[in-house]
Amino acid sequence: MQGLMMDYPLTLQHAFDRAVRIFHRKEIVTRTDTGLHRYTYREWGKRTAQLAHALQDAGVKQGERIATFGWNTYRHLELYFAVPCLGAVLHTLNVRLFAEQLVYIINNAEDKIIFVDGDLVPLLEGFADQLKTVKQYVIMGEAPQASGKLQPAVDYETFIAGQPESIEWPQLDENAAAAMWSRLQPSLHLPAFNGPGAGRWQGFIRT
Repeated sequence: MQGLMMDYPLTLQHAFDRAVRIFHRKEIVTRTDTGLHRYTYREWGKRTAQLAHALQDAGVKQGERIATFGWNTYRHLELYFAVPCLGAVLHTLNVRLFAEQLVYIINNAEDKIIFVDGDLVPLLEGFADQLKTVKQYVIMGEAPQASGKLQPAVDYETFIAGQPESIEWPQLDENAAAAMWSRLQPSLHLPAFNGPGAGRWQGFIRT
């Protein structure tokens, strides 16, 4: 006799497809320095697909860590879906941490690409020469204070330009890592980037 539990993988891909299909006319609104940015879920879906294709062209593989160093914007929302829906792991970096903490976290997570908001580029430039695994920087928006130390670097809109606006997502295991973040664990001996230890930054994964 078979059980009655549904056999349906609860991956983020289904949430993406449902949002684009049912709420295609609803708006996503982001407040920016120059005013409000508005677009529909249909437009968001197309750009998220373009981003996913661009990531594939950049050689991103399932399980690899893709970091973000940015604010809560529409581009960040595109990353929130494109990265895990491909099977890669979205690694959101805390912009309020000290440089030495970010260096430790990025290196031990082995982030391959970092997406960074333009106004945060100078912060990242301050320690970019210590990052051992980053192969590409993608700059989101204008970066007037950038010195050019982030190399190789490409503008986000250039990165996704010309890519197809639809995508067939790969079949994923719902238990596979989708995103990760870090926090300071003063006493809990949990799996860390470099092993357990009081006062070290610990990596946490969600599926």
